Amino acid sequence: MSRSNDRILLKELAEFDDKCEVKAVARRRAELAAAASALSVTFVFFLWLVLHVGGDNGVRYFDDIVTALAALSACVTCLLAGRRRSGSERRFWVLLGLALGAWTFAEVIWGVYDLVLRVAVPVPSWADVGYLGAIPLAAAALLCHPGMRAAGSHRTRASLDGLAIGTAVLLLSWTFVLGSLWRHTDLTTAGGIVALAYPFGDIVIIFLIVLSVRSMTATGRRPLLWVLVGLFAMAVSDSTYAYLVEVGRYSTGNLVDIGWVVGYLAIAVGASGDAGQTVRATSEEPAEASLASLVTPYVPVLLALSVITFEMELHHHVDRFSWLTGLGLALLVIARQALVLLDHRHELFAVSDGPHESGPPKSTGSPPSHESELEAAPWAQFVRRTP
Repeated sequence: MSRSNDRILLKELAEFDDKCEVKAVARRRAELAAAASALSVTFVFFLWLVLHVGGDNGVRYFDDIVTALAALSACVTCLLAGRRRSGSERRFWVLLGLALGAWTFAEVIWGVYDLVLRVAVPVPSWADVGYLGAIPLAAAALLCHPGMRAAGSHRTRASLDGLAIGTAVLLLSWTFVLGSLWRHTDLTTAGGIVALAYPFGDIVIIFLIVLSVRSMTATGRRPLLWVLVGLFAMAVSDSTYAYLVEVGRYSTGNLVDIGWVVGYLAIAVGASGDAGQTVRATSEEPAEASLASLVTPYVPVLLALSVITFEMELHHHVDRFSWLTGLGLALLVIARQALVLLDHRHELFAVSDGPHESGPPKSTGSPPSHESELEAAPWAQFVRRTP
């Protein structure tokens, strides 16, 4: 009777594994199809804007409608991904879907101003309610992600990586966009506050998503990487849009609009490819870090410091905020490197103090020789042999 129950249990487990594998393959195919569709839409969108198909009116209608539909598709796919999950993964996708819903609302309001009322979108407007309301929802979604639950040195190192990248993005944004806005914008008005809220909100989101990616295992990372690409593309477009508005060079149909379409579609691809696998936070066990994980945080840091160097070389004014931000960036890099060295030191001591055979020493009739002690010592190749 017991053997019969065991066979039934093994059969059920095998069927469950087969179902999970089929589901993963189906999600993989859905992700590839979504990625191909997103690439096609992006290419058509780019050609439409470059070739100026249909003149000013044709470009404006196409731009506003496609952008709103891209946001809507991302919203729907995120909510559907939430239905396939449970627990914190469900909260992640549902909150992200609500954020995409707020972005969709903002895109529709923008289209009403632009296509129906035929007026320039004011600042602030009802569209800003959707755009800015999406930022805390997206941040809350990232905080709910299982990757944020890593603890110990993994969490600390991931936090330093996120802070370094966020500080580098802040320094770049301040040099090209935020600094000028801060100096020339009246912060006592709602329009001034709204203009500065976008770049700072994007920096917070970038910090949180980098923290999530750095704290996760490989399982379930790919959908979040798509979300990272999408939010990063939107952040770049937000900052570029703020700069173009300041210099009076933005109008619907500008190439910067591609960033929002790419962002929405990338998030939709990530939600489509979520196969329902359990996402785990990294454990406390030391693991060999990949070259990409070690190098990636330094790329935006080197870019930001290079920009400051060129600014000084060209004798441009470097204000106090840029100096302090650059100093903070250097300190974060030093702290990160110190933590890496401490982790390696801890791993070396863990290896050298590894488990030894228990029990009384074997009696051989003669005391252990000096050579045998050296051979048995940990890291024997570093022990100096004395006569």
